[in-house]
Amino acid sequence: MASKPRATPRVSGEAASLELERPLAAVVSPTRPLSAHFLAPEGLVLLPESHGSAGFFAGSLGTLSVEEVFAQILSGIRTGQLVVQHGGVRRTVAFRDGQVVFATSSERWERLGAVMVRLGLLTEARLTQALAQVTPARRIGQVLTSQGIVSEASLYSAMTFVVREVVLNLFEMVEGSFLFLEAKSPAVDAVKLPERTRDLVLTGIKRAEETGRLRRRFPDDMRVTPGPQGALPGEEALFAKLGEGTTLGALRAVYAGSQYAFYSGVEEAVRGGHLAVQAAEPAPAPGPAVEGMAWELLSAEERYNLLLSLVHRALREAGRDVDLLRGFVESPPPGLEEAYHGVTLGPDGRVDVARLRANVSTSGGEAVGRAMALEALDAFVSYALFSARNVLPADVAERLANTYRTLQGGLS
Repeated sequence: MASKPRATPRVSGEAASLELERPLAAVVSPTRPLSAHFLAPEGLVLLPESHGSAGFFAGSLGTLSVEEVFAQILSGIRTGQLVVQHGGVRRTVAFRDGQVVFATSSERWERLGAVMVRLGLLTEARLTQALAQVTPARRIGQVLTSQGIVSEASLYSAMTFVVREVVLNLFEMVEGSFLFLEAKSPAVDAVKLPERTRDLVLTGIKRAEETGRLRRRFPDDMRVTPGPQGALPGEEALFAKLGEGTTLGALRAVYAGSQYAFYSGVEEAVRGGHLAVQAAEPAPAPGPAVEGMAWELLSAEERYNLLLSLVHRALREAGRDVDLLRGFVESPPPGLEEAYHGVTLGPDGRVDVARLRANVSTSGGEAVGRAMALEALDAFVSYALFSARNVLPADVAERLANTYRTLQGGLS
């Protein structure tokens, strides 16, 4: 994993400066001064001075998932802008009173022009001509409507589609960082989505879980070859890159679209005889070292439950009493009694997540309820690791702690 760019304090006499490595320096400007939110010695947050004293919160997707971030915005009925970034991918969502009103993305296939081509509203040639006329003061939509290439109604429909897709694709992001900047009125165009943001979040969660299921069924090292039915309609260009056969990982690398679109398309192509798949060699049985697991293939609840099962197994293999885990759900700490009421522990140490989520369901909506369930699970995992550290060999306890840090830090 590439190291993150660093900011290094330099002190010389009475003067001090902050030396930024090039990736950071490239996005700041002397004409756009920054204000510092000093949280010494733990951290320093730099925000545009124009942001003033409005609220903000920031963090890592390894600590708070996208659904948990949305739950914070929804429950607070917040207005402002959320920015989520990982590597070169950057998605921005504007909210007004807790509802999504606009979204943009750095991904070319999530931009308005590319989406209009995909929807059949214009051709690639027309898009290329229109993009040549775009200026800072004249956007692509204005160019297209002023020349009568698309109608205002078609433009609005395409913009609504783009915003919805950008938000849904956010839920595929399991690594990266986020920043929410509160503002009284975000300076963006506003669209009205066909569903409330709470329902959009639920759709995003379900889509991410479906993507995880499909990725487990179609791993990157699975080999694919052309099927007897030829190219899937609309995907001729992608099938041309298939050649005599390749791996799904290589095909995914050249696909311009979301993970959900890719893997659901693969499933459709296999079912329709357009693709033939050859199962990869079975992976070796997992050993006790689990720090490198592909957490991104699991839902948040599955991650916590897997870690609980690992602690349970380590206790059993060390000849220790596994009832110390059961003691938590039978006598939960103050504040968690309602969450764990009637919750049982499986024979492998996993929690009855369905009952737990039902216990914490509130009027705040399912997204908020899920965030509360994850918080309750995290409390149980913290207890399990603390208790195990007192009875397990030091190397085993450290390995489990490393796994927990992997889960929390979003590392792969």
